[in-house]
Amino acid sequence: MNNKLSALLLFAFLALTISSCKKVTEDQLINGLWRIDEIYVDTISTNYLYNLPHYPEGNNCCAYKIDFERDGTVLAFYVTHDSINYVAPGIWYLPEYNKIYMKVDSFFDGTFDIAKPTLKHFRLSSDANHIKAFDGVNPNMDTTSTKIDMVKI
Repeated sequence: MNNKLSALLLFAFLALTISSCKKVTEDQLINGLWRIDEIYVDTISTNYLYNLPHYPEGNNCCAYKIDFERDGTVLAFYVTHDSINYVAPGIWYLPEYNKIYMKVDSFFDGTFDIAKPTLKHFRLSSDANHIKAFDGVNPNMDTTSTKIDMVKI
């Protein structure tokens, strides 16, 4: 009887711990605005953000920002010279602890592993991110590995 009770308590503890870790990650994402600094696609060594207008100019002219909402919506927007260049709505959710599914803009559609170098610095990686921007252009790369570096601002 003691073994069954111990096993049940251990299972309950693990279930609560895992769901609470997932909740912490969710709270970290939704409590603030994030700036995406780098997006690397497959084996291309150039930051994908350099494909956006004016981004290669540097001098902090441009920023790609993302806002996660509690209701599962996400807004990505690109700012150039203090003006919003465009806004892209999408969806997100955490299928499990330290994994996020995002579908927003033309280059996020996949489940990403979350690494947290710090509480305000996340690195996302996926082996199967669908990049809508590559549809029809490069069919060999429309679903590929992607790495994203983002910082809470």
